[in-house]
Amino acid sequence: MAAIVLSATVTCFVALFLGQAVLRLAGAGEWNWLAPPVGLSVAMLLAVPANHLPGRCVTLAIVLGIVTLTAAVWCLRAPPHRPPLTGLLAAAPVFLLTLVPFLAAGRAGILGVTVDNDMAPHLSFVSNYLSAAGAVTNVIPSDYPVGPHAMVALLTKGLGLRSELAFSGWTMAIPVINAWTVLAVARRASWFGKVVLATVVGMPFLIAAFYGEGSFKELVQAGFVMAFTLYLGGYAPRLRARTRWVPVALLVGGMISVFSLAALPWPLVIGGLWALGLLALKTWHRQLRQVPGIVRSELPALGIGLGVLIVVLLPQAHRMLEFVRLRNGSSGIPADSLGNLVGRLPGWEAFGVWNSADFRLPAAPAFTAGMWTAFVLGLVLFGAYWAFRRGRWLLPLAAVGTLLIWKFSDGSQSPYVTAKALVIASPLLLLLAALPLVDRESRPRPTWSWLLLPLLGLVLVFRVGTDDVRALRFSPVGPTDHAKQLETFRPLLAGKPTLFLGNEEFIGWELAGVPVRAVALANLPNLPLRPRKGWEYGQPFDFDSLWASTLNEYEWILTYHDAASSAPPAQLRLVRRTDDFDLWKRVGRIPERSILLEGEWPGRVLDCDSVDGRAILAKGGVAAVRALPKVALVPSALAGDTVSVPLDLPVGTWELEMPYMSPYPVQVTAPGLKTVLPANLDRLGPRLPVGHLVVRRRGPISISFHVEDTALAPPTAVAALNKLIITPAGERDQIVPINEACGKYVDWYRSATS
Repeated sequence: MAAIVLSATVTCFVALFLGQAVLRLAGAGEWNWLAPPVGLSVAMLLAVPANHLPGRCVTLAIVLGIVTLTAAVWCLRAPPHRPPLTGLLAAAPVFLLTLVPFLAAGRAGILGVTVDNDMAPHLSFVSNYLSAAGAVTNVIPSDYPVGPHAMVALLTKGLGLRSELAFSGWTMAIPVINAWTVLAVARRASWFGKVVLATVVGMPFLIAAFYGEGSFKELVQAGFVMAFTLYLGGYAPRLRARTRWVPVALLVGGMISVFSLAALPWPLVIGGLWALGLLALKTWHRQLRQVPGIVRSELPALGIGLGVLIVVLLPQAHRMLEFVRLRNGSSGIPADSLGNLVGRLPGWEAFGVWNSADFRLPAAPAFTAGMWTAFVLGLVLFGAYWAFRRGRWLLPLAAVGTLLIWKFSDGSQSPYVTAKALVIASPLLLLLAALPLVDRESRPRPTWSWLLLPLLGLVLVFRVGTDDVRALRFSPVGPTDHAKQLETFRPLLAGKPTLFLGNEEFIGWELAGVPVRAVALANLPNLPLRPRKGWEYGQPFDFDSLWASTLNEYEWILTYHDAASSAPPAQLRLVRRTDDFDLWKRVGRIPERSILLEGEWPGRVLDCDSVDGRAILAKGGVAAVRALPKVALVPSALAGDTVSVPLDLPVGTWELEMPYMSPYPVQVTAPGLKTVLPANLDRLGPRLPVGHLVVRRRGPISISFHVEDTALAPPTAVAALNKLIITPAGERDQIVPINEACGKYVDWYRSATS
């Protein structure tokens, strides 16, 4: 956990001081809370070209470190440019909220595993930056924006962290940076008011939900859009005339570094509304004749800003061109794609409250949810009126602009893409709801408002915060036990084509630098499977799942350590073993071997009286037979619960395995056996080792499974324990003539004519 917090802290430090240094260079005379998003954008823009420089990430990590420390010293030595401690602490509730998934899981790890495994390719892209070998095997699509990945790579290399922990920490920093950003509008608010504003706007429900599933791009874009709005809305520091558009250019550059050209609708729509608003004001005051002169006076500054934007985006120019060429400026996602959603998200979720831990599901009870949404909607409408009355007209216009983008996306893009637009709109809506409640106006206010407005603010922050906690408690955190084991194979397999007998999206990152291919990815086979073996999601693979011709395409084959699996062909030699994985080297050409209709099991009893059995016998040959595996069904268990299963085994030593998924470790207890299975959120299917059970006397015994939990464990957290597979320890196939295999459990056979 310390590594994640370190990554988040360093990210925030970089954003704070790089951003303020840029504002100071542009002419700012004091601290401004628009510094953090500007600094985050600058850091990403600096990191992007790391792949093309000598020394790669090491070089740019040093450069970024030196530049940041220089900026920090420069700003800290000038009191007006120091970030106020009260403002920094106002984001403390948001920081605590970002810790909730990890505290609920009881470990550090990868956010969102099982809910959204998109972090798998993102971590592979980081690996691309981290190693020359990764640049070959974990190729980043030519049109994909890589600002976040490049910065995470610098954090990984510069701080000596594991990449998944650095990425989780970087993601953790984003809501905190967004919470600081909104303080630019809270100059007159009390410290309590700043806390309310930072919490409600920095972490509304959809932001919390997307953070919990590891979706970072929407969070960053939401922060940049808010900063862009506040800059145009008059909350920026006073800058020199010629450089006043440089921070805006850097913010737009950051947007493109995260969303590519698909980010442009937000600055274009909000910028257009701002320009139209200014034009309307000039028309109202009958000052239209001044407009051409104002435009001419702004052209030099706009030219400088545009020049800065072009320069900082040069390292990404080829990616933007490919985006246009390959996607024609669209998202590139099919219009019917749901991604990890179950349907279209209702627009009401953007109002920051939702009576469901899962943002993909309807709120329940619907009436209560509707009342709370109506409460926030009322605050938003009042906030829009309040803002217009005080000349802060861009805030409601920008909120309307983001909703228009969402609505347009809803009619032209997939629900998966449209959901992203809804997330980006949410903070601006909550800003309208919260700002009138915390702003200390200079004008006189009715006596009743001094009590009512803080009370409404307290209710709002409490409701948003409790919905956030509910969502974040249910956010899974993927353990890294398997990743650490697989990484030990990297030096041996670097650059060597490898077959992985499993179903694992993260394998490309776990074996970065290795051209590895998994048998399946998610729900679909990735290689041709043998019809008699077959495969359904949730079932394991073994050597007989693939044709020998496929196995012969690879010199190296990686499997789960599975005692119940089909026997390895004689041409495979075991090279290395970890707790859960075996690495095999092919030392000869593997001949094809026939199998019965096995399904998910390693074999099947040969029925010599059946039509197929008689045909097999007629061809002669040999068969590999073994004892029939014993199976005990194990019920699922909630976190904190214990389930027991009776066993009746002969005397001997037995090897126990279980395909399981559990968000928490599972304690396994039986006579002579006491072990703890690590939390596992890999896709269900592989039979994972449980341990050895020595039975010294025949008779019924009980084996217990206790699922651990934490104080914040969600009440519905469940371990899918599935079934217990029991095989004799050290069992080997026996090769017998085919006519002696009748009625026996056959792993494979080979006809005399083959």
